[in-house]
Parts: sequence; structure tokens; C-alpha cells
Amino acid sequence: MERVTCDPMSVLVAFDLEGPLSPQDNAYEVMGRVPRGYELFERLSCYDDILALEGREDYEPGDTLALLVPFLLANGVIEADVREVSARAVLVPGAARTVQALKDQGLHVVIISTSYCQHAHNIAGRIGITHDRVACTQLPLDAMRDAVAPEDQEFVLEVQERLLAVSASREEEINRLCDAFFWSELPRRPLGGLLRRVEVVGGARKNSALARFAERFGIEPSRVVVVGDSITDFKMLATIEQAGGLAIVFNGNEYALPYGTCGVASRDLTAILPVIEAFVENGRSGAQNLIERLAPQPAVAEGPVYHWLPAQDLNQVLPAHKKFRKLLRGQAAKLG
Repeated sequence: MERVTCDPMSVLVAFDLEGPLSPQDNAYEVMGRVPRGYELFERLSCYDDILALEGREDYEPGDTLALLVPFLLANGVIEADVREVSARAVLVPGAARTVQALKDQGLHVVIISTSYCQHAHNIAGRIGITHDRVACTQLPLDAMRDAVAPEDQEFVLEVQERLLAVSASREEEINRLCDAFFWSELPRRPLGGLLRRVEVVGGARKNSALARFAERFGIEPSRVVVVGDSITDFKMLATIEQAGGLAIVFNGNEYALPYGTCGVASRDLTAILPVIEAFVENGRSGAQNLIERLAPQPAVAEGPVYHWLPAQDLNQVLPAHKKFRKLLRGQAAKLG
């Protein structure tokens, strides 16, 4: 990909997908194609959070999407299933208008998402972002399924039953079973080699994707805006916040808010537009001045609610974000 020469004052806007652009947790819904799949997903998601927070080597937030793959393959889920689930996804209100408004201003807009590409490309197309401006998790299920040995399929289904037999509240037992399966038993099987092909775009890998886009468009980190909401975004948010750019947490959770520049809690994504416009025109100080003018306004039921995060007690900020996160995302609000 050739590097684009552009105005040095140009701005790159990078969106996480699940949360800011579409409320669906696609992987969670895909697991609905597996018997008791939602229950299994919640156990694996909890395990993912523990691994990410303890700093397991070579493990990144969002790698749940790789942990799911053995169970998807063993249960016969194919790429068409992922696309069918994605086709039911709605957009966050204002998502398409927001992206179009940013493009009309001449800004570079990209998506950096842990989502499987079957879902990410669908949502991107619906809001006018081309595939070459999307970084996401490749999931070649159809190519992989023919290479899964019957004995591996049987083994995974046995592990699935063992996990589901354990109460979700017994985290230590779930962790013990998952540790043995993913790090001891699976690597010794041919299926373990297949799984190494699935590299989830989360955590530090989001940073790497962001750096590639910034280089492509010739944009310094201090002229980058990122919009995220969860644990998979915190490294990307922190990088841009520390670089003097604008890290927007949109309806975020407790894993994202500590790393943002500003928080926007709203039922409509267009609420971020005035903040980005102020940043484009007057830099970080312009965004801060706007937020400080907007923040004292009484909050209404529809929002939006704005906070300049470095100056806030996050315990005062989180309730508004929880409210709008639950309003837009429903069950998915609880997942990472």
C-alpha cells in the first residue's frame, strides 16, 4: 500500500466497531449457533478478562475471539453463519451520519476492530468505509474445517461439556479447565496449529494497526482521534492520549475510561462530532475548552454527557456511561 501525501494538519479518526458503530457483539451472537453457546461464551469471556488483566505473555484483550474458534469448528459453524448473524446487526444511531460528516471535512476515517472480518466488512460497507480502511480479525473457518481431525472434534466437544457442567460462578475451576485445554492439551494437537492462524486485532495489535494507518496517511500521533469503549481499546486510547491526540471513550466501561482524553455518553454517535471539530480546528486545547463549556450543562435523559477525563473522578463519570452503554448494547454491554 502506497503512503499518501497529505496536508500536515490533516487528522486520522480511528473507530472501534462494536460499541461505537454497532451495538452487536458479533462473536457472542455467532456462539448462539452452538448448543448452550451463550453460556460457553460468557465463561470464555471471563477467562479472557483474567488473562488480559494478569498480563499473560503474548495474550491481548479480545483474544476471546481466538478461544472461541475450536468450539465453532467442532460444532460445524461456517463463515456463512458469521455473515448471517452480522446481517441482523443494527447501527448505533448517528453512526453513518458521523462517518459521512468526518469524510466531508476531509478527514481520514478507519475502523480498527477485534471483530471477525465477515462482520467488520459488513458494517464498514453500510457506513461507507472501504475494506482497505478496516483492520480486523481474519477468520478462515471454511478453509480450517476440512483440516480438523474427527478425534480433535470429539475432544473439543468433550471439553465444551466439561466447561458447561461447571457453574459460571466457579471461576477458579473454569480457569483451571481453560488453562489445561488452551495451553497444554490443544497445542499438542493438529488443531492447535490451525488456531495460530487466527490473530485477533486487540490490545497492542490495535496499536500496530493504528500505526500502519497513520504512516499510510502521513499523520502524526498528536493529530489522531481514536474512539473506543472497552478493554480491547485501552492500549490504543492510552497511546493517543499520551501522544497529545484525542482519545474519545464513547459509552465506555471501567476498562476504557481511565485511559481516555474525554468521555462522551450518548444514545447518538453524532455527539462526538463537535468535539472532533474543535480538535481539528484548535487542537487538544480546543477540545478541552469545548468539553468544559458543555460539561456543566444539566444532563437530560437523552444525553449527551461530556467529561474531560484527566480532570474527573471516574467514579462520577462511570454511571452515565453505564446508562447509555446498557441502553444501546443491552446484553452485550456486560461483555468486556
